[in-house]
Amino acid sequence: MIIIRLIDFHTHAFPDGLAEKAITRLLADVVKADMGFDENFYSDGTVKGLSENMSACGVDMSVLLPVATKPAQVEGTNRWAEEAAKETGNIIPFGAVYPDESVFAVLERLAEQGRKGIKLHGDFQNFYADEDRMIPIYRRCGELGLIVVMHSGIDCSSPYDIHTDAQMMARVLDKVSGVKFVVAHMGGVRCEDEAARLLAGAENVWFDTAYTAGRISPEHMTELVRTYGADKVLFASDSPWNDPKDVHMLIESTSLTAEEKKMIYYFNAERLLGL
Repeated sequence: MIIIRLIDFHTHAFPDGLAEKAITRLLADVVKADMGFDENFYSDGTVKGLSENMSACGVDMSVLLPVATKPAQVEGTNRWAEEAAKETGNIIPFGAVYPDESVFAVLERLAEQGRKGIKLHGDFQNFYADEDRMIPIYRRCGELGLIVVMHSGIDCSSPYDIHTDAQMMARVLDKVSGVKFVVAHMGGVRCEDEAARLLAGAENVWFDTAYTAGRISPEHMTELVRTYGADKVLFASDSPWNDPKDVHMLIESTSLTAEEKKMIYYFNAERLLGL
């Protein structure tokens, strides 16, 4: 029996033939945005690269979050993610969906396949989190037991048009219940404090540490964790955009207790994923 000690709840990879192109395009967005974001990448964007990075950083298991940017990508992306998980044995693939009229059938299939959740990214999928059309999607995820990971805050692809933030998520939570949300990036890239003010204490809402290394200080991280509660924070890197080793070092540099760190590193993820 493997004892899991570090679960990365937020990673990305691409099919081998697309990885280099995807990395190049996304780097161009970072450079164009010119907002001081990390311009480094910590794997080559492939599943093999992710697996090698996991080994180098001591990550026992990762959640892979594929994102479909158009409806035609959904089926192929989900097949690829499932195969990637089979090849590695320590990657949990969430489902790719696109929020159009076909999404409900896709959610049914993902639940039947045993997927644990889905990833939604408004900047890439052309929606705002609190749009009326999104509410039935969230509700169906709750009925099917699918976790919903939401990108939140600034994204370099549309840095001045935030598609998900704490105010939007607060409005969503007023309309839905029983849905397990993970609000990424400790509540939102450069929106963390607003999230801590509006979302702390919300039922069935977790926050991940993706893309926090080099962006959030140890003191700020400690404050955020204590505001949300250590039982609501999930270790995550956002690989390949952040290195799990650097996020781990950030958390180790905080004044959090060993028990709080244990909850963040793996215990909360095990419980949420039902491992």
